[in-house]
Amino acid sequence: MPSDQQPSGVPAEESTRAPRPAPVADAAAAYRLVHERLVALLGGRDDVGEFAVPACPGWTVRQTVAHLVGVGQDVVAMNMADKAGDSWVQAQLDRLGGFGIDRLLDLWGQLIDPVTARLALEVAAGQLVFDTLTHEHDIRGALGEPGSRTGDLTFEVALGFLTTMGDLMIRQGSLPALRLTTPAIGTVHLGDPDSAKEPAALDISDFEAVRALGGRRSVRQLSALPWDRDPTDWMPVFTHWLPVFSNGGIRPPSDDLVE
Repeated sequence: MPSDQQPSGVPAEESTRAPRPAPVADAAAAYRLVHERLVALLGGRDDVGEFAVPACPGWTVRQTVAHLVGVGQDVVAMNMADKAGDSWVQAQLDRLGGFGIDRLLDLWGQLIDPVTARLALEVAAGQLVFDTLTHEHDIRGALGEPGSRTGDLTFEVALGFLTTMGDLMIRQGSLPALRLTTPAIGTVHLGDPDSAKEPAALDISDFEAVRALGGRRSVRQLSALPWDRDPTDWMPVFTHWLPVFSNGGIRPPSDDLVE
């Protein structure tokens, strides 16, 4: 796994690479890993099903798991035309929202092999890992049980997807480039490296990168990240453009999410 440290004597610009999505095999393994962690976390705990999930206002832990199971069903059924849209998600809750945690985990377990087999045909395999990892930590936040926040394949795959999308959005919006560093992916260059303005630099944890790029940080929290300069020019990446990949389903919360 790439280090978050630059090789000795090598300028940051020379060791920076373009973002790239993870191989499909890595995405499939990462998806299984998140599933295993959530089964270990939630198995036999139907009593936590009605806990509110602060990161997903209006949802309970049970509904969040129902969404994850519903996504698996839709991937297998190739019902992805409106993926992440409100009606697509609501249909998942309508058909699964009445089940308890253990029953939902059983259903999800039956889907793991078909889903990972289908991932070979999915262009956005990394998006599925990102969504599943995001909701793992949403659920952990609701339970006050943080779990692993760095150093595994799930973050590498999720950030491969997010930074690839971020690079595309920065280029399309003609924004100044951004040099992002996290332990899982090393340093990646988002945007046109030949843009007139010097790239901004942001060095943060894997967890914070997934939460910031994935709509779990308020604008105030985004602005407070350890940027090397005024981040105003880059705020549209977090607030308007990256949400495009989810049909508008990801927006920074109005209030700070403290985890």
